[in-house]
Amino acid sequence: MNAPVRIEPAERGFANMLTRKVLLLSICAAALLALPAFASIRYVFLTSELLIAILYATSLNLLMGYGGMLSLGQAAYFSLGAYAAALLMTRLAWPMEAAMLAGPLVATLGALVFGVFIVRTSHQEHAYFLMLTLAFSQLIYAALFKWYSVTRGDDGITGIMASGLLGTPRSYCYFVMLVVALSLYALRRIVDSPFGATLQAIRDNPQRAAFVGLSVRRYQLLAFVIAGFFAGVAGVLHAFFSGTISPQIADWSASARPFFANTIGGVQSFWGPVAGVLVLELIDTQVGRFTEHSLLAVGAMALLVGIFMPQGVAGLITGRGAAASGTPWMRWLIRRPKQEPVAK
Repeated sequence: MNAPVRIEPAERGFANMLTRKVLLLSICAAALLALPAFASIRYVFLTSELLIAILYATSLNLLMGYGGMLSLGQAAYFSLGAYAAALLMTRLAWPMEAAMLAGPLVATLGALVFGVFIVRTSHQEHAYFLMLTLAFSQLIYAALFKWYSVTRGDDGITGIMASGLLGTPRSYCYFVMLVVALSLYALRRIVDSPFGATLQAIRDNPQRAAFVGLSVRRYQLLAFVIAGFFAGVAGVLHAFFSGTISPQIADWSASARPFFANTIGGVQSFWGPVAGVLVLELIDTQVGRFTEHSLLAVGAMALLVGIFMPQGVAGLITGRGAAASGTPWMRWLIRRPKQEPVAK
C-alpha cells in the first residue's frame, strides 16, 4: 500500500497563489467581455482606446524592458501601419480586411530598414540610440506632413470606416479585444522563449553576450522588427477606431506617451505597460478636470516613480519594488508575511 503523498506548505502556498491568479484573471476577462454588451457607448469607446494604447506600449516594452534599448521613435511604426491601411483603403479601394493585414507589414518593413541603421549604435551609447530613433520618427512625421498629394498633410485622412461585422462600436470593441489578446499572448510567448532570454542577457551585458558568440546586432534588430510589427498592429486598430488620422500620430509626443507608460508602469515587467497606461489615463481624466496642463502631472509622476519606485507601479503591486527602492516606508507598505519554517 502506497503512503499518501505529503504536500509541503511551500507547494500548497504556490498552488493557492496560482488558483487566486487564475480566478482573478477569469473575473477580469468575464467583466471585460461583458463590458461592450452592457456598458454605455462612452465606456465602449474608452475600452477600445485603452486596449490599443496597451498594445502600443507593450510593443515598446519589448525594446525597453527586455532589450534595454530606449526608444523615442515607436510612433514611426504606429503611424506607418495606420497610414498604410488608410491609404490602401481610401485611395486604392482595397477591402478593409486586406488593408488591415497590409498595415502591420508596412510597419515591419519600415522597422527593418530603420533598424539596420539604428541598432549599429545600441551597444556603444544609449543616448545615440535614443536620438536616432527620434530622428527617424521625425522623418516619418515630416513626410506625412509635407507629402500633401498623398497624405493630405495636416488635413489628415478621413473616411476610414470599419464595415461589415465590425461596423458598430460594440462589435469593433470585441474585435480589438481579440486582436490585442492574441498580440499580448504572442509577445508573452516571445519574451518567455529562448529568444527572450537571450535578449535579456544582451540587455544585461552585451559585451559578455558577444564574447560567448551571440550576434548582438542580429538579436536586437529582430527585437526591433517585432516591436515595429506590433506597433503597426496598434496603428491599424487606431485608424479604424478613430475614423481619421493626421500626422500628429507620428510626432515625438506620440512616442513619449508609451515611453512614459513603460517608465511609470515598470519596464522590466510584462504587465508594467498595462499599469502605466491606466495610470496615465487616470491622470488625464482626473487632473484634466481642473487644468489643461496634465503633462506636468505626468512628469511629476514619472519623477516620483524614478525616485521611490524603480520597478514602477507593477513592481509596487507585486512587491518587487521594495528591495530596489531601499526606502523604509516602501518596505513597510508592501511587506509580506514571513514564511513559516518547514518542519523536518
